[in-house]
Amino acid sequence: MNTPTTPSTDNNPYIEFQAGVTAALRSWSALRTAVEQSWGPRGSAEAAAAAAEDLRSNIFAYFDGTSPNPKMKQDELEDNLLDYMEDEFGVVLEDGSEREVADLICRMYELCGRGDVTLARGVVQSAIKAEEATRASNVKSVFQCGEDIFYEDDDGDDMEDDDSDSEGEEDEGTTNAVHQESSMQVMNGTTNISAVQAYALGALFGGPTKPKKESPPPRQLGVPEPEKPSPVLDDDGFAAVPTKKKGRNNGLI
Repeated sequence: MNTPTTPSTDNNPYIEFQAGVTAALRSWSALRTAVEQSWGPRGSAEAAAAAAEDLRSNIFAYFDGTSPNPKMKQDELEDNLLDYMEDEFGVVLEDGSEREVADLICRMYELCGRGDVTLARGVVQSAIKAEEATRASNVKSVFQCGEDIFYEDDDGDDMEDDDSDSEGEEDEGTTNAVHQESSMQVMNGTTNISAVQAYALGALFGGPTKPKKESPPPRQLGVPEPEKPSPVLDDDGFAAVPTKKKGRNNGLI
């Protein structure tokens, strides 16, 4: 299995593995629902998407393509997926889906390590088909409800959405368009490794993934504002200036 560096050929099993992991996570209904519903202690769409991105990055760190044997065993991956869903999204899994996801990731890693990318490509194609079906269903439901939203018509002419003026929505639309283009190239059997890499490393659930800085909770009515501590003065009457200590946060699954 090749080291996860920029590929120089059109056949890179590790990139195919990364694409397979991306597809497996996108197809995991528990994770997708948690992100779409913004579940988790931080309660925002950006934070939920960022947590999903971190999960994928951590999986890539343990299944890094440098050895046929991953740095995490399947049962350990199962336990970590279970704990991660509960800690980051408040989801207690009881359907055993973490075992299915862990088994699929481990099998793809083993097969891609031998140069066999058939399973990984099959997972990607199944995920893309499901995404296309969901997208088509959503467009149909919008037309049925009579919402004032426009999409590309049958002749290929672009019709604008009246609410698409914001910069954030334009950025997300561009991201989704790039993802859809790379997805279709993979779906159509294109062997260009750049298309597979774009799918493998694109935004997991679309849009920006950086969480916004959270504000402290508002002070309850009737509760007096806490007094600010008085500065400590030295013998010359000057206040000491606190210094920041740099720490290191090790992120694990």
